[in-house]
Amino acid sequence: MKTPLPILLLTLTLTTNTLARNCTPGLNYCGRTLLNIGKYQPQIDQSLADAHVGEANGGADDLFHCVGGSNGVIRFVKYCVNGCRDEGKGASDVCN
Repeated sequence: MKTPLPILLLTLTLTTNTLARNCTPGLNYCGRTLLNIGKYQPQIDQSLADAHVGEANGGADDLFHCVGGSNGVIRFVKYCVNGCRDEGKGASDVCN
């Protein structure tokens, strides 16, 4: 028996959504790291707007602090002039 296409698409969507995760409260993250974690672009954009900071490189080289919560709330920390470095799981990212 073949699985109907709409059911297959729904299953794939739900599976993809469950793979996305939130940041760990208390840690700092490069924007690029947040984008690899999940769908953080809207939150990055809002965080930059709230801090009255212009967007450069989509926020990829900016440093953000994870406030936490059910949606993984973040706040802008600073722009990393020389880029941002992912320090790995369980550690805060840093500016170069």
